[in-house]
Amino acid sequence: MIDFSATLAGGPAIRAGVDICSQYRIRHAAERHGERFIHQVFTEREIAYCSTQADPYPSYTARFAAKEAVMKLLGKGVWVIPFTNVEVGRGAEGRPFIILTGKAEELARELGIKSMDVTISHEKDGYAVAFVTALADPKKPSSGR
Repeated sequence: MIDFSATLAGGPAIRAGVDICSQYRIRHAAERHGERFIHQVFTEREIAYCSTQADPYPSYTARFAAKEAVMKLLGKGVWVIPFTNVEVGRGAEGRPFIILTGKAEELARELGIKSMDVTISHEKDGYAVAFVTALADPKKPSSGR
């Protein structure tokens, strides 16, 4: 038996999280709960960026998927990590990146996460997918996922 659960050849532990989200789900929640939903899930910078789009919902949906992928990577759910503790930024060339604050930052430090990367894709049919990877100290405890 070969166990790859923690490391590859003694290197850093590799963690991953993935999520897919329907644009309908985000649009419906925003229509049902209004600004309260948007402000409970997205940071002011995310709202500012999404608001510049002709249709903000593909961008909101992609960010929602990325937030849930990060939570899966950390081994915790939305009941432990507030959505606004995970922010999806956008670099100068359009490449997304993750900013952690609060409980999300605390959990990442506990897990020894040294770096994190995210890729996001959304399609015209209304779905977004996000895949997040992280390198962590192999001596830190596992997240349980």
